[in-house]
Amino acid sequence: MVTIRFVSSKDIPHVQSIAQETWMYTYEGIYSKDFIQHFLSRAYSNENLSRSVERDLQSAKRSFLIAEFNHELLRIYVRPEYHKMGIGKAFVHEYIQVLKPIKKLFAWVAKENHIGRTFYEKSGFRAIEEKNETVEGQSKTQIKYELKITNEQD
Repeated sequence: MVTIRFVSSKDIPHVQSIAQETWMYTYEGIYSKDFIQHFLSRAYSNENLSRSVERDLQSAKRSFLIAEFNHELLRIYVRPEYHKMGIGKAFVHEYIQVLKPIKKLFAWVAKENHIGRTFYEKSGFRAIEEKNETVEGQSKTQIKYELKITNEQD
């Protein structure tokens, strides 16, 4: 059973573990291992995640959601063994409910990330823009996906 809930500070180690596993699975052939490790050490550091959780806890409109499947923490990235089980789609649906009223939802995905692109396209998102992005000397094309929110998804 999938449970989607707001993050708490006790979730930080799980979020870090999932980020590590899923980034290696998804981006290993796209970015160098050194780049991935350096990015994860900064973006998912205890300090950065603690700030993100604290900002979310203090926000009137919380938006940092995570998903648990049989008590396993999943967050935005879904562990490979749980792909194609509807967890990502359930997460997007719940996120839309939390963010109401919104008219559009956006996601930036590396052009070479075929797993992510396939997920967004099957979830109804449409590619609307591309840009080149250079992070720490690695230049990659990013695709902006858009999902128009209609009353049917309410």
